Amino acid sequence: MLSPILIASTDTTRQLLVMTVEGPMVDPDHVDALRMVLPAVPAGYSLIVDLSGTSSFSEAAIDALRSVAREAVDQGQVMIVVCGDIERRTELVLADLDTLVPVVEAGEQALPLTQAAA
Repeated sequence: MLSPILIASTDTTRQLLVMTVEGPMVDPDHVDALRMVLPAVPAGYSLIVDLSGTSSFSEAAIDALRSVAREAVDQGQVMIVVCGDIERRTELVLADLDTLVPVVEAGEQALPLTQAAA
């Protein structure tokens, strides 16, 4: 089974940690890599998870993503999900991920949300 590629980048000026995910997210274990990132997010930084390059989701992976979002909220971590693909973003919204963390179309929409939370 193919696993997604996760690419981490930081923006110290805006205090962001961006996790870009490329490829399929079908195994809930793939989402656990995002869970492991939560404690590594520097204090005062927001976490942006960019799923625009994700080719597919399984229900189990979306459930695991909801769990990660819930943990981020419980820890007081600002987390925003970006997904440029309308079909994938619709799947996330229909799974109520947006009731836990913002789900937006583009990084430009995520930036004001991170600044408002600061």
